[in-house]
Amino acid sequence: MSQQTPQDYMNQFNESTQKMFEPWTKLNQAFLKNAEMMTEFSLNTIKSYAEMGLENMRQVSEIDSPESAENFSNKQAEMINNISQKMLADAQRMTELGSSMHDEIMQVMGDVYGQTNEQMQANMQKTADQASKTAQEYTANMSKMAEQATEQASKAAKAATSKNTDTKKTNSSSNTSSSSTNTGKSANK
Repeated sequence: MSQQTPQDYMNQFNESTQKMFEPWTKLNQAFLKNAEMMTEFSLNTIKSYAEMGLENMRQVSEIDSPESAENFSNKQAEMINNISQKMLADAQRMTELGSSMHDEIMQVMGDVYGQTNEQMQANMQKTADQASKTAQEYTANMSKMAEQATEQASKAAKAATSKNTDTKKTNSSSNTSSSSTNTGKSANK
């Protein structure tokens, strides 16, 4: 029978410790990876909305005539429509990220489950479910906001169209009355 040396005990201890922490390391890596993806997505989303807002402010600052104001007004419906479409796409991407995170965490939790008790598994399941629920709530809110923005875009487009029609009718009737006045003056001479 061979005797174990202190080094053998240390090696066994290190090996068992590594096996014990390996699933937790994987879980932490999964959380970190998903946190990085969510952060990058959020920063890109904020940047794109900020750029849209700045572009709109640039367009407002360039209004210098009634024609440019009318042109700006007409472009607003298109801009609102673009924003609502972007919001829907962002909500869809957030849902995908949440589902991906949920699946990855569930896979890692399967590994962890073999080495932890049921209570730890329940807490991790609760965390994963909460992440999924948060993503679903975010998607629902984004969809609702996008629908409201689409409705506002439609109303703005209708209002701009009716305003343009009313303006043309007013201009047409004032031109007719000016012509009548000018004709009356010519007849008086």
